[in-house]
Amino acid sequence: MSKPLKRGMFLIADPKLRDPNFSQTVILLCEHDDQGSLGVVVNRPTTLRLSEAIQNVSDSHSITDVLYSGGPVQPDHIMTLYRAEKKQVPESEHIATGMYLGGSLAVLEDMIASLASTNSIRAYVGYAGWSSNQLESELGEDSWKLVPADQKFVFDMEPARVWSTLLASLGEEYSIYESMPPDPTMN
Repeated sequence: MSKPLKRGMFLIADPKLRDPNFSQTVILLCEHDDQGSLGVVVNRPTTLRLSEAIQNVSDSHSITDVLYSGGPVQPDHIMTLYRAEKKQVPESEHIATGMYLGGSLAVLEDMIASLASTNSIRAYVGYAGWSSNQLESELGEDSWKLVPADQKFVFDMEPARVWSTLLASLGEEYSIYESMPPDPTMN
């Protein structure tokens, strides 16, 4: 039985997916309806610190987390995701258990003020987007594996291990990927 395509699911790139934008990625699906789908790549940190990218947020100097590449669409757009037991920021949307999407930098200052740890915030430049039925088509081509999202893979795990760990959890045929380095040419 197939899992439903809905908000709060992880899309795990199939090992055969060669698109450089999505090879070895895990995407948190944040929106899905008959108009299309939107998500953020959770395992692609950039070399830029969030505090370097955000000059206008008063407490940004206290943020040490890196900025993540959320996907190839609108690479100048920043989306924020935070971890909390319940909604902390009025403008945010519930995505999955313990995860909320703030949507823009406008709510980042509220997040910083209301969340105890910077390890509870992720900021993404760009996002992944699909037109109506495009993602369903890609799933039909086995480009993606679908599993329920879990905040530990977004906030707690080393980004370089997220894809291989989730892929290996799908069964024995994928277990080889758990011990494979992120860049096999470096092996």
